[in-house]
Amino acid sequence: MGEKPLQGNSNQVTKISSVITWHRRAVAMMVVSAILNSTGGLLVRSIEAATDWQLIFWRGLALGGAITCIVFFQNGRETVLVFRQVGVLGIVAGMFYAGTVIFYILSITHTTVANTVFILSAIPFFTAIIAWVILGEQLSMATMATIAFALCGIAIMVNDGIAAGSIFGNLTAIIASICFACFVVALRKKRSINMLPATAIGSLIAMVVAAFMVSGELQISLHDLMICFAWGAIISSAGHFLVVSASRHLGGAELTLLLLIEFVLGPIWVWLLINEIPSEMTLVGGSIVLLAVAGHAMFAKRHFQK
Repeated sequence: MGEKPLQGNSNQVTKISSVITWHRRAVAMMVVSAILNSTGGLLVRSIEAATDWQLIFWRGLALGGAITCIVFFQNGRETVLVFRQVGVLGIVAGMFYAGTVIFYILSITHTTVANTVFILSAIPFFTAIIAWVILGEQLSMATMATIAFALCGIAIMVNDGIAAGSIFGNLTAIIASICFACFVVALRKKRSINMLPATAIGSLIAMVVAAFMVSGELQISLHDLMICFAWGAIISSAGHFLVVSASRHLGGAELTLLLLIEFVLGPIWVWLLINEIPSEMTLVGGSIVLLAVAGHAMFAKRHFQK
């Protein structure tokens, strides 16, 4: 009679232990992903002669090919079916992802890495606004307050960009943020379907646009080609896969906090290795955005735990 409760307690302990283990693994995956993705600015600064559109083409080819290989590894003969299942929404999501890739690279080649990544760190707030408009998700007072706080930081950086002559880089960073937010909302709209192919579709769209912009002049040096393929096929694809895997075991607030590692490390790499020093106003505006994201994530996590 007394063994059943013991067995039940044992199963419960095992289940809790499994959850804790997967949570730790997910945190580790997010940290690795953030470190990998934070090197994007450094890789762009390491390019010798390739133009921004050539970079978009070859990086898109590498990333699209790698993601397609991952989907094939996961689904085998059903790969074509998995691509077809994403439907029109998957194509729309791919278009937004293409916009993210294009405007991110245009931004980082026309302003400092710090300006780009600090503006990109406001993606959670752009996502919240678009999800409110498209999906009808409610915005709490805390979220609206932090959105206003983050927008103040972005305004400071954009104003600094106008003074420094890098307004194009700042504006394209904002567009990249909005595109990625739309991409995320599209994924959430069809969360029951494997939407990983949308990333490959987006990479293909970015490639086509880039090929058109350079009129077929796609030849670049071996050095630049190796950087593009290392960035797309290894770093970005691995980072994307790790984020998708970790998101199954982490809450949104915790995920957002861990993503901040990428936005903090990005400017540090180029500062230490290339001596690209952001302006004081960029640091002020960027700090405001990062604090807004971190504060909101911590508030959301505490509220959820209650």
